[in-house]
Amino acid sequence: MNDIRLAWRNIWRNKRRTLLTAASIFLAIFLALIVRSLQTGWFDHLISISIQSYTGHIQIHKKGYWDDRDINNSMPFNDSLTAVIKATNNVDKTVPRLEYFALSSYGKQTKAVMISGTNPVREDALTHLSRKVIKGRYLDSSGNGILVSQGLASFLDLTPGDTVVFLGQGYHGISAAGKFPVAGIIHIPSPQLDNQMIYMNLTTAQYFFNAQDRITSLSITLVNPDEINATVASLRSKIGGEKYEIMRWDEMMGEVMQALKAKIGGGKIIIAILYMIVGFGIFGTVVMMTTERTKEFGVMVSVGMQKTRLAFILVLEMIFIGLTGILSGVVTALPIMVYFHLYPIHLWGGMAQAFISFGIEPLMPLAIKPGFIISNIISVLIIVLLTCIYPIRKAFTLRIVESLHK
Repeated sequence: MNDIRLAWRNIWRNKRRTLLTAASIFLAIFLALIVRSLQTGWFDHLISISIQSYTGHIQIHKKGYWDDRDINNSMPFNDSLTAVIKATNNVDKTVPRLEYFALSSYGKQTKAVMISGTNPVREDALTHLSRKVIKGRYLDSSGNGILVSQGLASFLDLTPGDTVVFLGQGYHGISAAGKFPVAGIIHIPSPQLDNQMIYMNLTTAQYFFNAQDRITSLSITLVNPDEINATVASLRSKIGGEKYEIMRWDEMMGEVMQALKAKIGGGKIIIAILYMIVGFGIFGTVVMMTTERTKEFGVMVSVGMQKTRLAFILVLEMIFIGLTGILSGVVTALPIMVYFHLYPIHLWGGMAQAFISFGIEPLMPLAIKPGFIISNIISVLIIVLLTCIYPIRKAFTLRIVESLHK
């Protein structure tokens, strides 16, 4: 306790030096937490939008469908399969879909399209598809009306009430042909999808492709996304991993995940550079502090203080300065992180329009996760402890006679 008390008093003998060192540590931990919170919150926002806009947290397909997305690789869909999945812990919503290509025609225009047969109520609960209707109405739970993406409707010159002809290949090579009235026109933020998407009732799509009671995918959302691995394992044990492929969202969005990992890596490099700069600043302060007190160290050792105890006190001093900077940085950063987590930053201008064009809500929320907070605190503490090597070495190599003449 005497050593702790002595170390605490020593750091405040030169308040200016102590405050400057603590301020550099404060700035490092404050900026690191804000940057990581902003980066993590933004990535979580993108992932959440991707999951809610289409994939869900988990998708179930017939084995091999993801590599060969042919309607012949569809799977049977019945009440027993739905009951098993809904009975699985952590499962929230399920959306069955039957998706395949066909040729659309209206007047003199023809174009290849992607037809997505879905349950209108379940689809709207996951992707909020009804909010994207800009003309006409949303799909009925029964009926053969279709939703046409805006870009495709413009190319075919369609309006609600027009009838579109589709020609394609159904299940097991059977011809698929039919005429369907346009119920509504929707805007899809993705330009590629906006030029080719058709939505229709699942039963209508099954009849058109002659694939009764079959689907190509079943999207699942979870109550607690953090338990996705346990949920996937449970589903595989219940419905069989040999017959079905049960894929997490990150497995289906490989390119997106690679881009996010690259961005996260870039952010970590920036923080590492920040820590390096701060580390050199702290080290310079330590060298100055140790050099100025060389005579003091000589007097203390000459009156009987052991060099081991002197080194221990010097380490305590640096730890106290480090903790002062770290705690003040965390206490200052946390309220900012909490506020912008609850009330995300709204983007405006050209940046907001760019985000909206890709279907991304122009928000930039901050994340609050104990993991990156603790990791940044530990990183700064390691830097502080590394700078203690110099005063420890100085204490053990101290020559009393030379130090007293300085």
